Amino acid sequence: MEYSKEFDELVENFYEIEEIINALEREPKTYNTDELLFFTEAHTLKKIAENEGISQNELARMMYRTKGTTSVIINKLVSKGLVTKKAGKGDMRRNELFLTEKGKSVNNYHKEYDAVKLSEWCNGFSLTKEEIRTANHVLRTCLEAYPKTIYRGKREN
Repeated sequence: MEYSKEFDELVENFYEIEEIINALEREPKTYNTDELLFFTEAHTLKKIAENEGISQNELARMMYRTKGTTSVIINKLVSKGLVTKKAGKGDMRRNELFLTEKGKSVNNYHKEYDAVKLSEWCNGFSLTKEEIRTANHVLRTCLEAYPKTIYRGKREN
């Protein structure tokens, strides 16, 4: 492979991003509520808001998590009054997920928080529109390849 040095650097950058995300996960935030929410919980709210009525199994697949991990996160969000579970139409075993009013408020605040923080972070460097487009293309290509190469549907069951 002619570009192995560059590819190795890309892989190392992915690992470093993972470490940053792990560090973010350890720092819970309130998101304008009395409840502390971890990074994973806030982003789970976001996915539910974008997919009202999604089942826990669908959410697990979408977020590359096991059913058990997803269940634990959902139960925490339910106990915090942010999510409700409703039995699915025609299938009592299927739990459909919805945000409560409090959950919607927290999710909106989280989106605003992320936008401000990302804007502050991005002020430290300048990317052209073409550089952003290229970065998005690389990330999208990697994300599309993941289920076909590494993931291989292991959590499809």
